[in-house]
Amino acid sequence: MRMPLRSGSRATTESTPAVSRWEQEWADAEATDRAEAARALRQRTRALLFLVAAWAAVVALLAAIFPLTPGFSPADAVGGTVAATVTAAVTLTWVPLVDRSLGQLPAAGAGDALVFVAALSSAGAAAIHLAVAKTHFDEYTLFGLFFVGSGLAQLAWPIWLLFRRWRPLLLLGAAGNALIVVLWGVDRIWGLPLGPTPWQPDPVGFGDAATSGFEVLLVAACIALLVRGRGGTLRRVPMLALTGGALALTTLSLLSVIGVGASVLTPTE
Repeated sequence: MRMPLRSGSRATTESTPAVSRWEQEWADAEATDRAEAARALRQRTRALLFLVAAWAAVVALLAAIFPLTPGFSPADAVGGTVAATVTAAVTLTWVPLVDRSLGQLPAAGAGDALVFVAALSSAGAAAIHLAVAKTHFDEYTLFGLFFVGSGLAQLAWPIWLLFRRWRPLLLLGAAGNALIVVLWGVDRIWGLPLGPTPWQPDPVGFGDAATSGFEVLLVAACIALLVRGRGGTLRRVPMLALTGGALALTTLSLLSVIGVGASVLTPTE
């Protein structure tokens, strides 16, 4: 609004409409509420991340000691089945729980069906890799280190993805797991040029085939996310079905690691 100066001059000056006091107080209150909500969200996210990291440490330890548990043998089908089921459940159930807990985090990958498939597949592959690490350490130290490293990476990757969907992370997941699948294929067809038996192919076991299946599914989900940007919205029923399927496959794979049901499940080496 333009107003003439009091001196009578024709010069004018600018004045802006005054904001009433209550409007200013309302705006300040809204800004304070937004800041407090953002602070509370950050605190909840940090607390959840700490809990998930602790859970992941338990998963890694449980999967690694699974084949070493005293009393479990191919002859003890009941004990082996219970141990495998518990290990698989602890390994996988954190994925849907975290997915449901991160709905309000803006940059999170939670709630996306393809992200969920990738995270669940990575967790399943991690459990099997860690479970066979001891066997590969006994065979060749470098092999054991590879399985520990790949298992830990596959356990950490979905945590990061669920908390923050990041394009370079999808590229890393697709490339890393594709490389593992290719390496597995070479080992099963021609054998590897190192180790105690160079260029001697290993037999295909149920567990390693299932692991490669998880990894192929992970790679496909990552590529789809990179191309499309987003997957569909994750619904409750598909989430439970996917979790149940991954749980069953991981349990059977762990049983093949300790030789339970060898007549049906080809032992995993």
